[in-house]
Amino acid sequence: MCLLPLFAIAAHAELSVRTDFEGGNAEVVTLDQATKTLRIMPALHEGRGWPCWWSFKLEGLTAGETFTLEVQAQSKPYREGTVLAAAWCQPKCAWLSLDGEAWKPSSPGTLSAEKVMRYSIKAEGAQMSLAWGPPFVPADAEKLLAGIAAKLPEAKRFELAKTRGGRPVIGIRIGAENAAHQVWVGSRQHAWEAGGSQVGRGFIQWYASDEAKALRANTCLHFIPIMDVDNAAMGAGGKEAVPRDHNRDWADEPVYPEVAAAQRMIRDIHSKHGLDVFIDLHNPGASDPIFFFGPFAFERMTGVQQRNYQRWIQIAADSIIEPLKVEPKYRFATYVKTDEERARMSSGWVRDHTGNATISVTLETGWNSPLMSVEGYGKIGAGLGRALGTYISENPRRE
Repeated sequence: MCLLPLFAIAAHAELSVRTDFEGGNAEVVTLDQATKTLRIMPALHEGRGWPCWWSFKLEGLTAGETFTLEVQAQSKPYREGTVLAAAWCQPKCAWLSLDGEAWKPSSPGTLSAEKVMRYSIKAEGAQMSLAWGPPFVPADAEKLLAGIAAKLPEAKRFELAKTRGGRPVIGIRIGAENAAHQVWVGSRQHAWEAGGSQVGRGFIQWYASDEAKALRANTCLHFIPIMDVDNAAMGAGGKEAVPRDHNRDWADEPVYPEVAAAQRMIRDIHSKHGLDVFIDLHNPGASDPIFFFGPFAFERMTGVQQRNYQRWIQIAADSIIEPLKVEPKYRFATYVKTDEERARMSSGWVRDHTGNATISVTLETGWNSPLMSVEGYGKIGAGLGRALGTYISENPRRE
């Protein structure tokens, strides 16, 4: 007798959207309960950059039934007179999870003439998590570094800085402070680029493996899984934030405490020991592959500096091969038009404040593919680690 009311309640359950969790972001445009069609757009956080990231939980589903997710561009300008193009928030596949841990791609969506992306999805439970890509939030960073520290007792966790919002920006150092070689790897200067942190996770997990023992023996690694913690926590994009984003803040007087702290640490590392490698992890445009941004002056470089940049891209092309290969030649951020702005980018700042033997590069991992799962990104990160191991083994400081 008591089963009937329960069945009746389940049969009439309505869809509802939740974003009240770390990294959650979605604005409901329409929700048709009869057709099980939900349309969202990334919510706009005033002054906090591109509205492109979305992540939410959908409740009230019936396992086995199909529902439709529609994604459109945010209609309001994120800066005066500037509305973000739809392609930034419309991946080929939506990413789905039952538990918020394991993620898989949906079937490819279809784009309408009105620039609305539609995904047809079969519900696998009463609740599902859906996102632009496999999320990586500050809680994931904490879990990752705790696991690495437990595996490598010699590793030292540290707090780089407190953000303007009072959140910790955490990192880990692996290796002796006075090691022969010094490396800095960081991610997420643009909060929406969650794939950068996923590559970073694959990299640091490889770095803590038995395969990396020789590299760890003579190298001190400084690793930051998320730089723009505030925006990553609230699900904001970060890119082109007001007054500027993290990757345009490497100036004499940074806006963000974490950028200022990174500058101080890098200066200190280089002055005491010399910095060999700086790598910044990003995601590029929707149609871009996997590639490195190199230095604008690459063609004019000579000596050790030219040798090291050239050797790095050769080694990287041989090492980063799964699930897709990295391009064997550098690209250059030609969309940045002035020397002043280039000097405020992290890679440019590091080049200007280190020596000729230092390489400073940006890895851009194309995100718009079902291959860019947690595992796929992880393979890119492991390939990056192998490239670093080969590069350091050749002693880039040799004359």
